[in-house]
Amino acid sequence: MSGQPEQRHFVTRYIENCYCIIMSKSILTILFCFLASSLSAQLNKEYYKNGQLKHSGLLENEKKSGKWEFYYPNGTREAIEYYKDDKLDGMCNHFDFDGNLIGDEMWKNGTLEDSAFYYYPSGVLEKKGTYRSGVYEGTWYFYHSTGMLKKSLVYHNGLPNGSWKYYNEKGILLQQGKYVNGKEAGEWKFYTKKGHLHYQGSYIEGTRSGEWFIVNKRGKKKPLDYSTWEN
Repeated sequence: MSGQPEQRHFVTRYIENCYCIIMSKSILTILFCFLASSLSAQLNKEYYKNGQLKHSGLLENEKKSGKWEFYYPNGTREAIEYYKDDKLDGMCNHFDFDGNLIGDEMWKNGTLEDSAFYYYPSGVLEKKGTYRSGVYEGTWYFYHSTGMLKKSLVYHNGLPNGSWKYYNEKGILLQQGKYVNGKEAGEWKFYTKKGHLHYQGSYIEGTRSGEWFIVNKRGKKKPLDYSTWEN
C-alpha cells in the first residue's frame, strides 16, 4: 500500500511533463507561424522626388495586402484602399487634392460591388447607387451641389434600363420617361421651369416616333414638328 502514493506522484509528474512538452511545441509552432508571416509581410513605402510619401502599405509575397494609403505630391491623402492578393478588396475612400472626401466604394476581388457614394468637395452628396460586377445596377440618384435631387435613373448591366426623372435645383420636375437597354423608349414628357407640361411624345429605340405635341399653359395640345430636331 505504501507504494501507491509514489506511483500516483510519478504518474502526475509524467502527465505534467507531457503537458509542458505539448504546450512548448504549441508555443513554438505559433511563434514560427508569426515569424514566417512577419517575414513574408513587409511594409512598402515609396516617395515623390520632393520627399513626400507617395504610398505606404504591406506586401505579402510581393503582392499588396491589407490597408494601403496613397498621397498627392503636396502630402495630402489621396486614397485609403484595402487589398487581398494584390486586388482591391474592401472599403476604399478617395479624396481630392485638398483632402476632401469625394468617394466611398466597396470592392471585392478587384471589382466594384455593392453600395457606393460620391461627394462634392463641400461634402454634399453628389451621387449614390449600387455596383454589380463593376457596373451600375439598380436605381442611381444624382444630386445638385445644393443637395437637391437632380436625377434618378434605373440601370441594368451598366445601361439605363427603367424610369428616368430629371429635376432642377428647386426640385421641380423637368423631364420624365424611361430607357430600355440604354435607349429612350415609350412616352416622354418635358416641363417648363415652373413645372408645367411643355411638350410630349414617344421614342422607339432612342428615336422620336409618332406624333409629338406642344402643350400650352391651359393644357391644350398642338402637333409639333420635330423633323429638324437632333435626336
